[in-house]
Amino acid sequence: MKVLTALQASGISRQLRSVIRAMAGAAIVACALSGCAVNAPLASSDPQQQFAVAQRNANAQYHQSLLAYKPFFENPGGYGQAQVLAAYRTVLYQYSLAVGSWMRAIYPAARQALPASLQPLAAPAEPLTLASVNRDYEYALGMNAASWDISMAADFGKPSKLPVPRYDGPILIGPALPPLPPLQDVRDPKFARLVTMTKNVDVAQKADLAQQRAATEKVLSEAAAIRATNNLRGQVLDQINPRTGLPYPPPQQQTQRWCMMGGGRVPC
Repeated sequence: MKVLTALQASGISRQLRSVIRAMAGAAIVACALSGCAVNAPLASSDPQQQFAVAQRNANAQYHQSLLAYKPFFENPGGYGQAQVLAAYRTVLYQYSLAVGSWMRAIYPAARQALPASLQPLAAPAEPLTLASVNRDYEYALGMNAASWDISMAADFGKPSKLPVPRYDGPILIGPALPPLPPLQDVRDPKFARLVTMTKNVDVAQKADLAQQRAATEKVLSEAAAIRATNNLRGQVLDQINPRTGLPYPPPQQQTQRWCMMGGGRVPC
């Protein structure tokens, strides 16, 4: 019974850690653009931790690029177009590196060669234009969808087109999608297309998270039911004589006897 309980606890822990991994990354972009700080991870001498450390360092670099982009994001009109696009393109580039590092950490096959859809962005063409950063954002959006598919397979065992084994290593936070490209005309159909694509990816990923939350809640509910059953079973076993295997006889009820003394009735 202790072994079964330990296995159940391990499964629950894996489910909860996976949900944390899947949900926490979305806070990185919002955190950076709102000005909060994220500490870079410390290096580790453990060889088994090298990919995890590299991924956390890549995430830290991505976060730094978001912080550098923050003034342009808040006040794009205060800078020239070339400056804004250059800062934004750096965000996309660092994002692509962080995704690749994340995939190498959780997907062993990626350590040999990243899939084509997860290759880092190439050096930007000069000069940068709205069209070029829009293309790069669309590529980053594809990276986000592909890496999400792999992470869901690695963390939860969700079916994938790739043979992705389960990941049971350190908790890692995947990089969240960068903000939409700057300096856009909201009436432009090309920009509207990017917005729609982004919303579709977001809706699909939220649906995945909702499904995993439901699965985690089911595991927790089943574990609670098993604990309750085990407690009841333990109470029943307490009533069994281990020597005979038979229930203990019910306690004998003693009948109070009364005696007459001094003209009155008293307990004997």
